[in-house]
Amino acid sequence: MTSDKPPVAAKRRVKRPRPKHLSDMFSYRLNRLAFISSRIAAGINEHRYGIGPREWRIMGLLGTSAPMALNAVAKEANIDKSQASRTVADMIERGLVRRSADEADGRGIRLALTDKGRALFDEMFPAAIERNEAVLSVLTGEERDALDAIMDKLTAHGLEMMKSLKDEMATRRGRGAGPR
Repeated sequence: MTSDKPPVAAKRRVKRPRPKHLSDMFSYRLNRLAFISSRIAAGINEHRYGIGPREWRIMGLLGTSAPMALNAVAKEANIDKSQASRTVADMIERGLVRRSADEADGRGIRLALTDKGRALFDEMFPAAIERNEAVLSVLTGEERDALDAIMDKLTAHGLEMMKSLKDEMATRRGRGAGPR
């Protein structure tokens, strides 16, 4: 028995006009939104706490997922490993991060926040949540749920595309092919 219903994929695809300008493209618009959100966070974090964007990403990861290896921090924070290493060294010098030997890997190190770093994270994280909520406050609950689902779906699809296009993509020096 055949169905008169079109395949699900065909239903989802709506004919849209081709972009005429760079600013019409999804990736450009998404990048612009990410830049605006990041600039707000960076400006406030620098002014209030003396913490830069890389430091905040590292502190945010260690505040919620420590202990972590330097490689894992760099990959998860989308920071070049050498930049992450320099930033972590500065944070250690400032008393925000501590390193210890990784018992599973004799050459590896594990990173975690110090008490001073934890106190700063505990002050900064609620402010980050408030900024996040302020940006999203123009959306209804339904729109936010839809946005979350759409972001998850697009991220998963983008990762699959990266995998399938791996041979055609230029590799970045000092980094894996993972997302930045």
